[in-house]
Amino acid sequence: MLPCTHEKAVELARAFAPRILFDANEPFFPAHVGITVFPHSGRSPSCDHFVHLKGDAEYAIEYAIWWDWDIQHLYELEHIWVYVNSAGDVARVEASAHGRMRRMQTSDGELPLQNRRVTLYSEPGKHAFFADQAEVEPRKPGLVACCGTLAGKMDILIQPRFKEALADIKPYDHWLARQFMVSKSFTPSFDFDQAFDLADIDMCSWPDLAQRIPKRIFAALEDLRANHRGLKAVFLDSGDTLIDEGSEVKFGELVLEAQTIPGTDALMQGLKERGVLVALVADGLVESFDRVHGALGLTKHFHVRSISEAVGSEKPLRQMFDAAAEMLGLRQEDYDDIIMVGNNLSRDISGANALGMKTAFIPWAPRRSKEPANALEIPDYTIEGPADLLAIIDSYS
Repeated sequence: MLPCTHEKAVELARAFAPRILFDANEPFFPAHVGITVFPHSGRSPSCDHFVHLKGDAEYAIEYAIWWDWDIQHLYELEHIWVYVNSAGDVARVEASAHGRMRRMQTSDGELPLQNRRVTLYSEPGKHAFFADQAEVEPRKPGLVACCGTLAGKMDILIQPRFKEALADIKPYDHWLARQFMVSKSFTPSFDFDQAFDLADIDMCSWPDLAQRIPKRIFAALEDLRANHRGLKAVFLDSGDTLIDEGSEVKFGELVLEAQTIPGTDALMQGLKERGVLVALVADGLVESFDRVHGALGLTKHFHVRSISEAVGSEKPLRQMFDAAAEMLGLRQEDYDDIIMVGNNLSRDISGANALGMKTAFIPWAPRRSKEPANALEIPDYTIEGPADLLAIIDSYS
């Protein structure tokens, strides 16, 4: 008789809970399971899969399995479906592999059972399911790359069902997640000797798990935020910091075209290679930056842009700096780990110093004063050109 209460459903789910075999070096394991019992054929509530009770299957149990981490993105949700016949035996098994739902059977066509328990292999770091270890063999080169050089390449996974709940995710959240995943990179052994029993972890209904997921994601991010030490972002001015103001072609206040100063391309490429968060903090018209930075290939390097026309303020007023920080997802307590780079002591350096940011001054052009007028105009660093900032970033702690 099928369960009529949640407690009975959990009891049934534990009785048929699969065992998962993980790589010996696997760093991430399931944290929760959302269960659904199907007495009739129907669509899964947690993914795009239709559960067919065909043949001798009397009912099915869906296990929506939650990991806090995949090696390439924050959180993982994979599925296993166990179909049970009237005799109480496993009749069929299906499982997911990165959104694809597949029937699980061994190379000799048998059900993946060990001592009558469903037992599946999980990809190292990526967690797709397979019934037979031999199925993993052709995937080894890709998995080695995913767990090594490609670790953290997909940021925070935001599926459509959680898009609204995760609307407050900011670039800094993605950055924190990437840094953590890179720190967990590993070389798979392809020895699947870590057995994990789903019956031993928290089981709840899928609606309950769906409500928990956003909270769990934000809790993980808060934990990363609390434990991160080091540089958080670089704020860049534009004129005579990246762009030669002397080369500007204007129509009134609108800048139509301009050229970069020496070292700009090296700086932007170096920031990209280092995975640094970059914000434009500059006075001017949005269209000017669209035109000039777009033509020079600079726009793609900025995660956010705080432009005076859009913000409704100008440096050195704090609104310009606060707007960039807010768009990135940084808080006031993070300001000490932001470096503001600019050519104007009274605007760039003074404004950022007043907020407790680090400052780097580029006295490249003859158009601005090079002598601080007061204590707020004294920069933490003075560099000859944009590319010199990279050495400061590399030594930052």
